[in-house]
Amino acid sequence: MFLGFRENMSNTNNQETAVFNLKQKANKYLSQGKLDESYATCYEALDILPNSGEIYKILGNIWQRRGQLESARKSYKQAIQYNPNSAEVYANLGSIYAMQKQWEQAIKYYEKAISIKSDFAGFYRNLAKIWQCLGKEQLVTECRYQALILEPTSVSGAEYLSLGDKLLELGKVPEGITCYYMAIKLDKKLSVAYDKLANILIQQGELDEAIKVYSQAIELMPKKTRLYYTLGELLTKNQDYKQAINAYNQAIELNPNNHIFYMKLGEVLQKQGLLEDGMSFLIQALQIKPSAWNVYFKITEFLELQNNLNAANACRLYQKLPKDLLKKCCQLTGDYELTSDSINRINKINIYPPSKIDLLPSQNIEKKLHPSFQMNRVKSGEAFVAIVPEARAWGDLLNSVIITADNKLVRDISSGNGELIISSSKLSPVQKLKGTVAFLSVKFGGACYYHWMFDIISRIFLVYQSGIDISSIDKFVVNKFQTMFQKETIRYLGIPENKIVESSNCPYIQADQLIVPSIPVNDGFRTTQWGCASLKSIFLSNQVSRPLFYPERIYISRNQASRRRIVNEEEVVNLLKKIGFQIITFESTSIREQALYLANAQIVVGPHGAGLTNILFCNPGTKIIEFFAPEYIVVCYWVISNICGLQYYHLIGDKFENDFSGQPVEKDILVNLEKLLYLIKIAKII
Repeated sequence: MFLGFRENMSNTNNQETAVFNLKQKANKYLSQGKLDESYATCYEALDILPNSGEIYKILGNIWQRRGQLESARKSYKQAIQYNPNSAEVYANLGSIYAMQKQWEQAIKYYEKAISIKSDFAGFYRNLAKIWQCLGKEQLVTECRYQALILEPTSVSGAEYLSLGDKLLELGKVPEGITCYYMAIKLDKKLSVAYDKLANILIQQGELDEAIKVYSQAIELMPKKTRLYYTLGELLTKNQDYKQAINAYNQAIELNPNNHIFYMKLGEVLQKQGLLEDGMSFLIQALQIKPSAWNVYFKITEFLELQNNLNAANACRLYQKLPKDLLKKCCQLTGDYELTSDSINRINKINIYPPSKIDLLPSQNIEKKLHPSFQMNRVKSGEAFVAIVPEARAWGDLLNSVIITADNKLVRDISSGNGELIISSSKLSPVQKLKGTVAFLSVKFGGACYYHWMFDIISRIFLVYQSGIDISSIDKFVVNKFQTMFQKETIRYLGIPENKIVESSNCPYIQADQLIVPSIPVNDGFRTTQWGCASLKSIFLSNQVSRPLFYPERIYISRNQASRRRIVNEEEVVNLLKKIGFQIITFESTSIREQALYLANAQIVVGPHGAGLTNILFCNPGTKIIEFFAPEYIVVCYWVISNICGLQYYHLIGDKFENDFSGQPVEKDILVNLEKLLYLIKIAKII
């Protein structure tokens, strides 16, 4: 009996050995692409051991290699019958179903493979591809993450970075952080990975760890300026001001022409109580970018801390800096400025003398008149054109500066803070323009329709009135030249578009001869009598009034604007329509057509905005009602009304949106209908 058992054991061992050898042989043939030989070897093995799951798996591989998927599937299922714990076979079945787009079955078999062998990355990668085909991005990301955890060096740092992004989108923060760390480990100079890792660490409240991340990045990439800047921000947030100063200084050393670095350093110095040093760096920031609004706001804060409230207000509202501050920080000494009538080489052509206008009060329903309307007189300086030989000119949104050949600032034909320009060595290079150039770029010039008309077009008309032959001018420099109204007005003046140069693209120029019209804004008064008259003469000359074609009562809507809209405009419009008003939007209307609308109107109502510029075309006695938000009241149209002999009324809207966080200039307007109706009665409109 025992002898027979030993013989059976021996036979079984011999069979298993034989089948094992045949399996090895079949796999070798398969790897060599000898499918027929591999197939024959498998059946030779099955003759010995018919229930070998391993052999049926090889047969499935052969059928799959041949593209005979149904036969492969049968072989794999037989393999599972004899070896139900073969993860590879389940995965192979999953791949067959995936090729046939039988997604549910494919997912089922891959998940079974993973349940048997959860530490094999390939299963997760293939399952991720299936989820990708089904558009299941969250499941794709989760499978990819599992695969990378199992084989962390199988992909690049960039792939880890991408996966980290997707995990964070899914709210899987720890997993995303892990991916960012791996991205840095695999690619130590992948700077964006440091940024993203630090940002998420900051969000998690791990500021110290974020600082370590950037410190590590700097050790590996010591010439990356941005890393020092970002480290400085983190250190500032961590109130480690000394180290923040070091970081910003390093950034400046590497790139001395980035105004933001100087601004940030100035802020940190202010936090340490070093106001003068901080102010010096803010001025240096403006010497690089003189139009940087955010720097002016920071300087405003400094001036307030120094209790210099008048200067702070001028800086906040008009971006005007104290002259003594500019001289000190810009290190200007001696006689660095002059006026156009102080030297013989500047030819000054006088056109209009200084003037003043007594202002009639704005009519309203307020118990106490708003401070903005408490002026009783405005003055305008003389109007002239200056011709300056071999001069340089700088123009941006906040500054226009004329500099003589011997480096003197011509104060009365410049606007903004000329000291910043004349003292700076870090501005963009000067571009030479041949011939005669009319320099019209001015502070705030062309920013909107109102500024374009009064700051640019009326000043071009001064050049006409000076007697200079317009056709002899080679180039006209304006702030910007992009909108339809800008192109239309230039056409009316007979100036070819190819003669226009934008200072926004070409801020620093030099010409053989500069022609510069005077700038009314220097006297605090943009809107002049001669400006209104010149604009009327351009756009209403030879026009015949056609009252039958134009309404007498118009409401100028801003419903197509992005700011200062009437939030309850439907109710306002309904009220006005009942008393004969026509609703107008001017966005697609030519300027000449706009001029005719206003020239024939008897009553004009509208919110504060560019459309009201056209009231300059109204006839004397026309009634104007302007709406304001209480947070933003600018009285330029009241002044125009006084110049043109119009009857002006204003209505300040009700407060709303206490959580509004934008700039006052952007605030929409809520019109109180009862107050509007009362004001209409006061104006004797009904």
